[in-house]
Amino acid sequence: RQPVPHAPFGFCGRGKGAPCGVRGRDPARAAGPKTMNKVISGYFDDAHRGLQRQQTDAARGLAPSASNVQLPPLRPNSGPASMGGEGGAERENTSWEKVGPGLTHSQSMGSLEFSQEQVTRGLQADSYQQALQDNSKLARKVRSLQDQLAITSAKKDAFMAQAQRLEREFKKGREQSDTLQRELLEAKREVGQLTKDASEAITMMNEMRKAHIHEVRLLQRGLQARNQDASMRNRVNDVADLVDKVGRAVVQRDEAIRDRMKTQVQMDKMSKDMRILHEECGKLKRSNKQLAEKLKEARRKGKFVVKKTEQEAPEDSDEEFESELAIFEKRFQIMEEGPAGLDILASNLSKEKQDLEKKLRAQAQAMKELHGVMEGWKHAAAEKDEKIKELNERLTAMMKHQARLEEQIANKRREIEEAVAAERSRLEARIAELEEENDDARELADGMEKASSALTRELVKVHETYARPVPGAAGGTAGEGKADADKGEQLAAATQSAKTGEQLKLEIYRKGKDTELRAREVPNGSECCVKLGEDILKDLDKEDRWVELFSRVGVDPGPPRRIVVASQIGQHEASLQPSGASLLLTVFRYSAHRYFISGMDLSSGTLAEVAVVESDMTPELKSKIAACRDDKSLFNLLAKGLSFKAGSSGLSFSAAAASRA
Repeated sequence: RQPVPHAPFGFCGRGKGAPCGVRGRDPARAAGPKTMNKVISGYFDDAHRGLQRQQTDAARGLAPSASNVQLPPLRPNSGPASMGGEGGAERENTSWEKVGPGLTHSQSMGSLEFSQEQVTRGLQADSYQQALQDNSKLARKVRSLQDQLAITSAKKDAFMAQAQRLEREFKKGREQSDTLQRELLEAKREVGQLTKDASEAITMMNEMRKAHIHEVRLLQRGLQARNQDASMRNRVNDVADLVDKVGRAVVQRDEAIRDRMKTQVQMDKMSKDMRILHEECGKLKRSNKQLAEKLKEARRKGKFVVKKTEQEAPEDSDEEFESELAIFEKRFQIMEEGPAGLDILASNLSKEKQDLEKKLRAQAQAMKELHGVMEGWKHAAAEKDEKIKELNERLTAMMKHQARLEEQIANKRREIEEAVAAERSRLEARIAELEEENDDARELADGMEKASSALTRELVKVHETYARPVPGAAGGTAGEGKADADKGEQLAAATQSAKTGEQLKLEIYRKGKDTELRAREVPNGSECCVKLGEDILKDLDKEDRWVELFSRVGVDPGPPRRIVVASQIGQHEASLQPSGASLLLTVFRYSAHRYFISGMDLSSGTLAEVAVVESDMTPELKSKIAACRDDKSLFNLLAKGLSFKAGSSGLSFSAAAASRA
């Protein structure tokens, strides 16, 4: 029986002529552990047969055979040698020299010399091995180039993603700038409209105030003329009736203007609401579009694609094969060591088992977390769907509401146009009637003017008759003329009660280009002279300036006590409690603690006045008045203490309310 021959150094049991470490899928390589087990069994069979021959020769008295019981080393110093060559032969001899005395090389496989064919095959195998090594190097280079290409592709994808992100940010910034520009234009348009409305309102209020004051003065003059003339007391004054009708027509005109202004304000408000609703609708559409994109992205990310397992096992690489071979050598070394090696192998296997169990638990935990994340994404997607549905419902409701508003605006516009047309026709008819009445009244006034001229001529004759100088009275008259010549030309004179409560005698004189006011308290006050500059005269009414001037004269308690002309602090519109009526307030100042406030109700056109004196103020209010830096803050402080009740007491002032402001 011939023993199983050992594989020559540089070769393993993977097939005839196949070198160790060569990458290939031969049958022995594919067998894996089975091939290694066969090699191990061949080693053990060879050793067993060598021992049997040694025992048989010893029993017969023969010399021991050259069979070697020692297993050949599988790696340097402890195993098989590397590839063939001189270095391999020296290492082989060194390993065999370590065998105990009396033992030589095993001769079970015959002669150690190789034939020429075997040498040729060995050299050819070495060349093949060198070619395969070159191929493996080239494969590694190809893999390195593939890795570099993958890195370059990843960088390119990253740069593309960054460019897309920057483009999205630029687009978003451009949209924000467009929105801000649109809002700025809208704000400018609103400011222009509000400024225009405010200027128109102020102009209209001033015109209405002047017209109202002119009508009141005209009525006062008519009443005064009627009361002074005894023949006109029991007669119907056609001029007064005409003036009354004209006043009512003016009031109706003012009411129509106010209604038109209110309607214009409502239309502006509705237009503004429509613009706001349109902008909100656009924002909701953009939000829906963004949410739809986010939902699409979330659905795309939420898809879980199970990777298909490969049916065929991939080929082992050189590194994997080397690692398997190293593991096999380690196991073989453990088996050489006996039971202790088996214990070590068992402990190593248990450790590997524990590691695998840990990896399995970690993968199970990761899978559980992935399932949780997937459920979270599903829940978030469901919430987004609900939100999108709710937003769609709100958008539909807002569009319906917008349609209703547009319909209401159209109906209201038609009603306003019809009402304005009817009011215009009525006013035109009324104006025509008033023009006819005015013509009749003008004819009557012309006749009365002729009669008045005749009466005036008769009165002049009577005065000339009864105004002859009396003998002995020339001295007193000359003295009075001298005093009048010192004062100048008298323009107006009146004795009236001031707004602050004092009884005053007032006279206006003009001497050259200077105009002065001479006033004194009745009955025994000292006379006070006030120069009237151009800044005071230009603010007075040109038609009846002295009446307005006399109404602004009051007393400053001082010290020293003196008569002054009140200065106007300001004139503004304010809403007063408790009725919330809107009044045009005008505040005049006599002294630091004396003020006169007049107000005109813009809705009814009634006038209300109140005087604020020292007795009406508290120390706290006086300190706040002293702390005011300008007329505007003083006006606001006094306006906080005012209250207005239509049809009753009119304006009233509360120092406590002004102090709390």
